[in-house]
This record gives sequence, structure tokens and C-alpha cells, in this order.
Amino acid sequence: MSVINRFFGTIVFWLLALIVIAIAVANRNPVRLSFDPFNVTAPAIAINDVPLFFVVMGGVLVGLLLGGWSTYLAQAPARRAARMTEQKVKKLEREIEVQQAIIVRPSESRDVVHH
Repeated sequence: MSVINRFFGTIVFWLLALIVIAIAVANRNPVRLSFDPFNVTAPAIAINDVPLFFVVMGGVLVGLLLGGWSTYLAQAPARRAARMTEQKVKKLEREIEVQQAIIVRPSESRDVVHH
């Protein structure tokens, strides 16, 4: 990775970090986090007085984890194919080594004296 790419990557990272911090500071009011979609007034499962930025950042974290997991699962066939191809290559390399060991290398020709 070139120095310029690292530099711009660092700038983007710090800008995003500052934006996240600004959102967290602006949204620190307590809210009720409800896990009951059917009863809004008296939910069966709820957590009171959770800072809003925890709810937002938690949602982002859950989204990142689920997205990463689904990507990992979607790439499983490609990883399996790559593993099988690597095994085939290793097997063929071993076969080549065996065949090269079997091949009789021509000996140096002896000087034939013609009379």
C-alpha cells in the first residue's frame, strides 16, 4: 500500500471517528429500549434509561457483525474451491517429482573410438 493511500485512509478513519463522537455527544439523552413490538405502552422486555448513542452504535455493531457473517457464509464455496484447487496442485507437484525421479537421465556419452 502506498504512502498516499495510507495517508488518505488515515484521514477518512479520523473523520469518521470524529463524526461518530459528535453523534454520540449529541445523542446522549436516555431512552427506553423495547424488545416487544406488540405492546408499546407496557413492553414485556425493555431497558430504561439507555443513552441513545448506545442504541445507535449497538445497531451499527449488530449490522456489521451480521453483514460480516453473511459475507463469510457467501464466500464459503469460493474458499472450498480454492482449497480443493490447492490440494490438486500439491498432488500434481508430488506426481511431477516422482516422475522426474523415475526418468533416466542420459549418461555422458563415452568417447567412441573409430578405427
